[in-house]
Amino acid sequence: MTVLAICSGKGGVGKTTVSVNLAVALSRFGRVLVIDSDIALPNMHTFFGLDDPFISLLDALKDLAYLDESIYEIKIKVSEEDVVHKHVLSVLPASTSVKALEEIDIENFKEVLDNVKNKFDFIIVDVAAGLSKYAIIPMLNSDIVYLVVNPEKASILDSQKVKKVAEVSGIKVNGVIINRYRGEKDIAEYAENAIGEELVGIIRESKLIRNCWNRGIPVTMKKPDSKVSEDFMNLALKIIGKDIPVKPYGKLKYLFG
Repeated sequence: MTVLAICSGKGGVGKTTVSVNLAVALSRFGRVLVIDSDIALPNMHTFFGLDDPFISLLDALKDLAYLDESIYEIKIKVSEEDVVHKHVLSVLPASTSVKALEEIDIENFKEVLDNVKNKFDFIIVDVAAGLSKYAIIPMLNSDIVYLVVNPEKASILDSQKVKKVAEVSGIKVNGVIINRYRGEKDIAEYAENAIGEELVGIIRESKLIRNCWNRGIPVTMKKPDSKVSEDFMNLALKIIGKDIPVKPYGKLKYLFG
């Protein structure tokens, strides 16, 4: 079992988009739980068409007796080249309740993880942006950190700070994921060099992501044959150890490839 923390220094880079679609892709290779640990500004539940969860991570953080009830099972059925893949993805969402947020202690996140670790092959933690305690505690209780950046310098420079905190705390940073890529080859190379970590995934900008989100379904489930879904699958394959080349490409390939 591996706990993967999906982190960023800057908000709005698409961590939840990456977390959700990576979880769908990885569910082909084992049992997966994806956790929305961004308890101040949660929105993972909207990707799966769930209303504000009545029982959520916030309840489990207060009382572990609620943990099983706070995990929701999403049935996945994906058809590709006449092959139908059926599996289940487990989702532990957070609630938007401000009152519930005031009553919980994020320090209990470790206990939540300890109680689910043996049940899954992969646990993906969607971590809050930045370096508040709501981000640091889930990150430091993970095994591996992946940094999500956009192809812009502010996003990349903020992720440098997250990397430093992880390294000082003994948490392995295993790579950089560029999201919302439009062929900015120079910036992609800058991100890899500035952060000092391997580029493990490039996720292209795509209107499909927002269209599917508005319908309450991840793009990897709704449009598995799309180019952006292929990006997420390549990321998943890279994470499980497959030799998938990841090279920045230019705007022509983005537009026509």
